[in-house]
Amino acid sequence: MSDGSSKGKMTLVIKLRNYFTTGLLVVAPTAVTVWILTRLFFFFDHILGQFYDKYLFETLGEPPLPGLGAVTLAIIVILIGMFARLYAGRKLLATWDRIIEQVPLVNRVYIAIRQLSDAFAKGGGIIFQRPAIIEYPRKGIYSIGFVTNHCSGPFCKHVGKNVASVFIPTTPNPTSGVLIFVPEDEMIFIKMSVEDAMKLVISAGTVTPELGIPIENPD
Repeated sequence: MSDGSSKGKMTLVIKLRNYFTTGLLVVAPTAVTVWILTRLFFFFDHILGQFYDKYLFETLGEPPLPGLGAVTLAIIVILIGMFARLYAGRKLLATWDRIIEQVPLVNRVYIAIRQLSDAFAKGGGIIFQRPAIIEYPRKGIYSIGFVTNHCSGPFCKHVGKNVASVFIPTTPNPTSGVLIFVPEDEMIFIKMSVEDAMKLVISAGTVTPELGIPIENPD
């Protein structure tokens, strides 16, 4: 009886552990998303909200109004975006760029960030054109990369063949990785969306899209 009771307790413990693990995996994405968005909201709200608290609400003797700073910041950014689309705004931004480019050290950081933001803007927020399988870091070992741009200009002429720039992300943090240039005839393109391929990278291969990763010939 005691052995049966012990086995029953162990089985219950294992079931509870499995239920807890499953529940944690279900709750974690939502909880982390809410936490990140909440932190971002309070961060942006504090930028201008502190001035409202100090110069308005303290003067009136009223409690602070959460979210007012974030709303004001959003309105300011929208107005700046509207102005930047006008002729006068474009001229002013061009002048500002020329001034910053003359400042040592600052110009390197500014230009890098500006080029990155331009890449997102031109691609509508998507800089990855398509996923592909690359033999990297050596022959016989394959990695998933994302084509960011096809070769053009002097670079291709110097290399002597058509190459494409490919970003190889790291796991599980895809924001870091390496940039390599691969001949287009050495890439294996896959019939998979960028989102599905990114899931495969982030999950370290544990989340495999139900596509069978069919192979297609490069264009």
